[in-house]
Amino acid sequence: MVLPRHKLRGLSFVNVALVAIVLAIAVTAYFLFFKKDPPAASATRPSVTVQRGEVTASVSSSGTLQSSQTASPQFETSGTVTQVLVKVGQVVAKGAAIAKVDPSAAERQLRIAQQNQIASANSVTAAEETLSDAEDALEEAEEASASPSPTPTPSDGQQQQTQQSQGQGQSQSPQVAVSNAEASLAKAKADKEQSDQNVEAAQAAVDASTLKAPIAGTITAVNGAVGSVAGGSSSNSSSSSGSSGQGSTSGQGSASTSGTSTTSGTGFVDIADLKALQVVAAFAEADAIKIKAGQTATVTLNAEPGTTLTAALATVSPTPTTTNGVVSYSATFSLAKLPANARIGQTANVTVQTAKAVNALYVPSTSIATSGTTYTVTMADGSGTREVQVGVRGDSYTQITSGLNEGDQIELLQGAIGGTGTQNGQGRQGQQPGGGQFPGAGVGQGTGAGGFRGR
Repeated sequence: MVLPRHKLRGLSFVNVALVAIVLAIAVTAYFLFFKKDPPAASATRPSVTVQRGEVTASVSSSGTLQSSQTASPQFETSGTVTQVLVKVGQVVAKGAAIAKVDPSAAERQLRIAQQNQIASANSVTAAEETLSDAEDALEEAEEASASPSPTPTPSDGQQQQTQQSQGQGQSQSPQVAVSNAEASLAKAKADKEQSDQNVEAAQAAVDASTLKAPIAGTITAVNGAVGSVAGGSSSNSSSSSGSSGQGSTSGQGSASTSGTSTTSGTGFVDIADLKALQVVAAFAEADAIKIKAGQTATVTLNAEPGTTLTAALATVSPTPTTTNGVVSYSATFSLAKLPANARIGQTANVTVQTAKAVNALYVPSTSIATSGTTYTVTMADGSGTREVQVGVRGDSYTQITSGLNEGDQIELLQGAIGGTGTQNGQGRQGQQPGGGQFPGAGVGQGTGAGGFRGR
């Protein structure tokens, strides 16, 4: 069948329209999926100027305020506590009485030792008299043998008596008597010396029935109470209920325990010098190798956020502490001055300056690309990259020792200036040398910190 001519013209128009629609869809898909977008002007990296100033590197950590001098004295004499003379928070002087135990046993031992001392002194006196008599007899015998006198011929009875006397004299000659007396005197003196030592020890035990403060400071805990057993004979470390902190007694020790308890293994009381506080903080092993005694540090307290304290690194522990597989080293910092409200146990944030370069060229750390031991920067004039040598590497800025000149323009590779912050979480807005600012902010919990002071 043949269609009329006017119907053939209608179909052709429809076909042309369909083809046009398909072509439009194809072109649209091409532009949407295949054609690349032109580079946007906003993707251009910012540039900075190489400047000159001071660059510092530092490491940070957090710790606590602790007393520089503490003590936990314990009774050296065993006995039952009869008095507790201090309470928590009380300030005591060195040598002040803290508590007392029943001195009866120690006093009894002292009396026995004193009696033995008197007896040994009498033995020495008697031995000295015996030696003196023996020496006199020896001297008389020597004089008699040196000048003999004629004697009448004895009768048989007299001769027999003389022989018996000579036999007795030979068994105890003057020389032997002197030797025996000297040995007896030496033993008596040794016994006397031992008895003197026993008296000293017994007297010390009596004196030790009163526990005294070995240092001046504040009582931070009372670990015993009236009625508890204290001293070297105790083996348990438990204390009566309420004997620590609020359970301390005052004056004559009115508090007592129900039953018998013991207080050994820890001090009867804890004493701390709260006027001389220091900061103890743990540093990760990578940071610990950068710090050493004598370095300066800054300290901030969480309780005093607006106050910055000056400190000096006193000691770094030579032995590590491992917690959950993390190795750290303890460092102790002495503080030049403390706020009036500082308290033991408060959290302190410490920053130690580990290196400093003065009058040095520096650039933002985010402008340096690192590949092994090679450091490069990208020049802002389009000339490409340039290898540089670095010196002090702060967290935000790095010293350039060669490869750049003051005033050169370089590109930032990682966005705004700003480092990873410090462990104390004090993130700050990055600043460009010369007064400009970039909107980057530091992030807390980093391990290092750096700074600069531009011209």
